[in-house]
Amino acid sequence: MDLTSFILVAFLAGSAWLYVLMVVVGLGLIIFVHELGHFLVAKACGVKCEKFYLGFDIFGLRIARFRWGETEYGIGILPLGGYVKMLGQEDNPARLRQELERARSAGLAPDAVISEEGVTVAAAQAALYDPRSYLAKSVPQRMAIISAGVIMNLIFAFIVAVIAFAIGVDEFPCTVGQVAPGEGAWRAGIQPGDRIIAINGRQTMRFQDIQQTIPLTRRGAEVALTVERLGRSAADQLEKSVFDVRIVPDRIRVIPTIGVSNAFTTELADPPCFPGSPAAALGDQLKPGWKIVRVNDRPIADYAELHRQWALTWGQSVEITLESPEEPHTQGNEAKKVTLRLDPSSVRDLGLVLEYGRIVAVQADSPAAQAGIQPGDELVAVECPADIVWDGDLLELPYVLQKTLRERQGANVPVVLSIRRSAQEEPAFAEDDRALKDSPHTAPPGENHSVTVPARLASSFAELYTPDSPWEIPQLGIAVEILPRVRAVRPKSPAAEADIQPGDVIVAAKTISPRANVQNADAPAVESELEVRFDVQRGNNKATWATFFHELQKFPLGTQVELVLRRAKGSEKSHGDASDPEAAPQELTVRLEPHVRNDWYFPDRQLLFQPMTFHMRAGGFFQAIEMGASETWTSVTLIYRILNRLTRGDVSPRALVGPIGLVQTAYRVASQGTGRFLLFLTLLSANLAVVNFLPIPVLDGGHMVFLLYEAIRGKPPSEAVYVGLSYLGLAIILGIMLWVFGLDLGLIAR
Repeated sequence: MDLTSFILVAFLAGSAWLYVLMVVVGLGLIIFVHELGHFLVAKACGVKCEKFYLGFDIFGLRIARFRWGETEYGIGILPLGGYVKMLGQEDNPARLRQELERARSAGLAPDAVISEEGVTVAAAQAALYDPRSYLAKSVPQRMAIISAGVIMNLIFAFIVAVIAFAIGVDEFPCTVGQVAPGEGAWRAGIQPGDRIIAINGRQTMRFQDIQQTIPLTRRGAEVALTVERLGRSAADQLEKSVFDVRIVPDRIRVIPTIGVSNAFTTELADPPCFPGSPAAALGDQLKPGWKIVRVNDRPIADYAELHRQWALTWGQSVEITLESPEEPHTQGNEAKKVTLRLDPSSVRDLGLVLEYGRIVAVQADSPAAQAGIQPGDELVAVECPADIVWDGDLLELPYVLQKTLRERQGANVPVVLSIRRSAQEEPAFAEDDRALKDSPHTAPPGENHSVTVPARLASSFAELYTPDSPWEIPQLGIAVEILPRVRAVRPKSPAAEADIQPGDVIVAAKTISPRANVQNADAPAVESELEVRFDVQRGNNKATWATFFHELQKFPLGTQVELVLRRAKGSEKSHGDASDPEAAPQELTVRLEPHVRNDWYFPDRQLLFQPMTFHMRAGGFFQAIEMGASETWTSVTLIYRILNRLTRGDVSPRALVGPIGLVQTAYRVASQGTGRFLLFLTLLSANLAVVNFLPIPVLDGGHMVFLLYEAIRGKPPSEAVYVGLSYLGLAIILGIMLWVFGLDLGLIAR
C-alpha cells in the first residue's frame, strides 16, 4: 500500500482521522523543536535568522509563509525536515574570502554573482563582516548553535516521556502469547503463558524488552532467558516454577527473533472469531468483551490454561462458560454467565499428500531429542502402529497421534522415524541445539537409520505460523519441512477432481474469496486474499506449504484455492511428448474448493482474544521524571546499539525503515493510545538527535567536526577538503535515502 492509499484508508476508517492528525502533529513537533533549538541559540548569540521553515521550499514552492520582524516563517512543499537560514551560514569561510578577494581584484559590482550558489559580492561581505553574521561569531558560539537542535530533541524526548508516564501507558507484559514452530523459543520448550522475567540477567517488564534485545544480539551469541511458569502440580494445584534457558536467535528473516508473540487474555475480541468457523455458528451468543472462565469442568484462569485445554480436547466438542464484563447490579450477585457448546475446528482439506524433507528443529527434552533425533536429519519415512488408521499425510499426523494417545490413556504409542543423516548439511534453524550433536544415538552419515520415538500427549501446540514455518508434530517434539511436491492424491478429493498427479510441484498458491467465486466471464477480475510462491530449493524458501495450509483454515467457507503446478516432462497426462528429451516441464493452473473433513481437526478453536496489557503509570511527579529519564536514555543507547550492530553486520540493512514506513508505524502506534504514541515520539526524537549528530558532512555532526578542526588549527579546512567531504557526505545521505525508500516501496526485497 502506498502512502496516499494508506492515508485515504485511515481517513475513511471512522475516527481514524484523529490518529492521522496525531501523526502529523507529532512528527511535525519533532522537526519543529530541532529547528527551534538552532533558532533560539542563534538569536541568543546575536545571529540574524532570515528564514525558519518546516519542510523545504524547493524551487520556491511552499504551503504557507509569513514574515515577523526580520525572519520569514513558512512551511515548505517537501515535508522531509526543516531548516533555519542564518546570515553568513557558510561552513567554509576561507572559500568565501577567496571569492571576495577575486571579485575585488576584478572590480565587480556589489550585485555581481561570485559563486555557483548565487552568492553576490554584497552578500559575501555581509556574511564575513556583518557583526550579526554566523561567521562573525566565535567557534564556541557556532558550536552552541549547531548542537542546539540535537539538545532540543533530547529535551523534547525527555518531556514527552515524562508526560506519557504521568498520564499512564498501556503496555504489553513480557509474557509469551504464541510460539512459532521450530524457532528458538519452541526449541527451548517455552510455552504460551510463560513470563520472561530477565534477559541476560537484566530484569524485564515490557514485551518491547524482547523486541529491543533479541534483534541486537551478536551473530552466533546466546541469549540467556529467565522464565517463570505457572503450572499445575500432580494434585492439580497452581504452582510457580522458574528456570533458565539459553537460545541463539534465529536469523531466518531480516530481524533476528526467537519466535514469540505478546500475550492474550481470555476476553473475546471484536470480532470474536474467524468467519466460517464452528465458533461463528454461535452467532450473537459470542459477544466481544465476554471472558471464558470455564472449559467443560475446568476453571480457566488465564490464556495459558485455555491454550492447554484446547490441546487436551483436540478434536472434541466442549462446553465453554462465558462471563459478562458488566458488573452485577446488586451487591452479592454474580456476574452474568452463559454456557455454550463449541464444536472442534474441522480441517479444510484439498486432498493432497505432500512430500516431507528435513527435520529442521527438535524440541529440548522431547521424545525425539531423547531418542537422538537431530536437526538436519532427512526424514525418509514415518511408520505408526498397524492398528492406527493413517494414510501417510504428515499434516494429519499430529491429530491422529493426539486422538490415539487420548483414547489409550497413557499407553505407549511408538512412532518409527526412518532418517538419513548427512555430515555436511546444516539444520535450517537450531543454531543452539549443540547438545543434540553429542547424542549417543548417532546414525552413520548418508545411511538410512530407523529410530523409535514414543509419542507423548501434547499439552501445547504452536500457533504463530510465519511465512517460512515448518510443520510441528508436538507429540514427538519435531518440526519438519513440508515440500511443495505432491506425493499422493486422495481419491474423490478436490485434488483428484482437478487432475493433480503425484510428482506435480506446487509453484504458487492463492486463496479466492467466496464473493469472487464467479463463473461469469463479464464479472470483475478475481482478487486474491492470500498469495504465496514456493521455492523447492532449500534455504531459499519464500513461503512454506505448512504456513499456507495453516492460514487456509482461517478463511470463510466457500473459499477456493488456485494452484500453479509444474508437471515434469514424461508425465503420462502431460501434453508434451514424453519421448522428446527437449520437452520442457508443463505449468498448469487449477482451481479447487477445499472440502470440510469430519475426521480431522485443528487444535485451535479459531476464537480471537484481546491482548494482555498492564497500565504503567508513575506514582507521582518525581517518579515520572525518573521514568522519563530512564526511557530517554534507553532510546538514545538503543540507536547507538543499532548503528553498532549495523556496522558489524549483526543487523541487516534491509531492516531499516524509511519515511513511508515511519508514518505507517506512527499511525499504528497512535491507534494504541496516547501514552504509547508519546513514547514512540520519545524514541523518534532521540533517533533524530543521534543520527543528526553523526560525523557526516551536511549533518549537524559533520558541521561540528569542521568547527572542531577550526578550533584546533585556528583556521577552517581548505576548500578542497571541505568540498570533497561535503560531496562524500551528500552521497552517503542520498544513498541511504534511496535505499530506505526502495525498501518502503517494495523495490528492494527485505
